[in-house]
Amino acid sequence: MSNQKPSNASSSQGAGRVLLTLDDYAAKDQHPPTTASLLYTGVFILAGLVASEMLFRYFFFQIKGSHPILEDEINRQILARHLGVDCLSLLLLALMGWQGRSIVKSVAEEWVQGKKGAVAPAGYLNRLYTVHPEALRISNFFLWYQVKNLYDSIVWDDGIEYIGHHIFSILCAWVVLGPFFVHFYSIFYFGLSEFSTFVLCILANFDDAHGVVGLGEAFPIVKIVVGAVFVVLFIFCRCVMWPVFSYHFCVDTWLALKELDARTTVVRQRWLKFLCVALTFMSLLQAAWLGQIFIIAKEEFTKVGLI
Repeated sequence: MSNQKPSNASSSQGAGRVLLTLDDYAAKDQHPPTTASLLYTGVFILAGLVASEMLFRYFFFQIKGSHPILEDEINRQILARHLGVDCLSLLLLALMGWQGRSIVKSVAEEWVQGKKGAVAPAGYLNRLYTVHPEALRISNFFLWYQVKNLYDSIVWDDGIEYIGHHIFSILCAWVVLGPFFVHFYSIFYFGLSEFSTFVLCILANFDDAHGVVGLGEAFPIVKIVVGAVFVVLFIFCRCVMWPVFSYHFCVDTWLALKELDARTTVVRQRWLKFLCVALTFMSLLQAAWLGQIFIIAKEEFTKVGLI
């Protein structure tokens, strides 16, 4: 047995630390962040989200005399959850996605600017297997936010569709962090698309079923304005750009499974198939939500006399 001591590089790769900046997520000596570092960072993220929720609860408790709605403890807890956890997390994810927008700019060049061939099929290996620190940071934050989201959905009894959504989201983020691939697409799915979800979580506060009862009646104009902004962002992010990215992901997946490059290992083949199933589930769920959005929007516009 060799008595040779491990090198400093291998020792540092085995150590775990909290990852905060893009430099922390960047590969060191061709090694991406360790599993221990991703876990430590996850604990840090969860602790931060819980702390944020508690701070919002304390804040709303301090100003509970400013409006009758805030006198109810449940209402304060709902607002703290939606604003201190959901809105905060989704805004951070969207901004991190925006910071990495240059990685996926070719999609906009082809579909918005009309630059044909910007997303060339021949580049599928780069889109599937190139490691981007921006995507690692987004995916790790997304995973642990969804863990908190899943817990909250169970506690607050949001419904089986939300629980299923969170479970699929956790698995998808874990896949990206595990085999370290499809980073190109995670910039959009876990980052940029959350601009619409951020506004949705603000709007959710006005919903009597999942938000604060009576808040919509107390602030009807605010509800209408936020709802209008959400509809615009949802249509652009989820109804226009989502199918575009999904189309390219499915084409890239088909090419990867057909040509079987050395980087398309057996494990990656299985996960690519799983991601296609998950993407189908998410897309169908969004189609159902889109129908609900138009129904609710018509009801709300009718209430205020706009229809």
